[in-house]
Amino acid sequence: MNPDSSSTSAPETKNQRLFFALWPPLELSRELYGVAGQILESDGRRVPPENIHLTLAFLGSVKASFRQCAEQVALAIRTGSFTLTLEQIGCWPKPGIVWAGPRHTPEPLSRLVQELNAGLVACGYVPEERSYAAHLTLARKTRRYNKNFPIDPLTWEVHQFCLVQSHTHAEGARYEIVRSWELNSSEP
Repeated sequence: MNPDSSSTSAPETKNQRLFFALWPPLELSRELYGVAGQILESDGRRVPPENIHLTLAFLGSVKASFRQCAEQVALAIRTGSFTLTLEQIGCWPKPGIVWAGPRHTPEPLSRLVQELNAGLVACGYVPEERSYAAHLTLARKTRRYNKNFPIDPLTWEVHQFCLVQSHTHAEGARYEIVRSWELNSSEP
């Protein structure tokens, strides 16, 4: 997947499981959690509101030197803030993922992902080959859901992105925002 970059003279600490993401306001996360509750039929596991996010780049289990490089890449991002409209619900049946997302990925979001991926390559990161699909996972392990559930568009003003550490526990993952960066408020 993604390499453990280890070109540093300082001693390495334990690897961290990291990803870059957009983190919605809690009110929006709670609204999406409610939508998931309405569309799931009899199975599936809703993502807790505090874990709902939009992944930009999954870094995997990386060493401290890779994290430092990734943070330098994030500092160089020049993408502006933007509006993200969540207006569709979908499902990837094989993994059983129900998600919410935009019909069309806004150009600034695509640019943010491209800038991150391009910069992270210098850190040893290998971007995914498949096209980027902007989505927020609402439920996992779902076999059935109400495919005809209408969603009123939910608007999100995105002003920052963050680096997140994933902690795995028996009861599920817990995410910790370890650092965030503001997007430019005035873009040419």
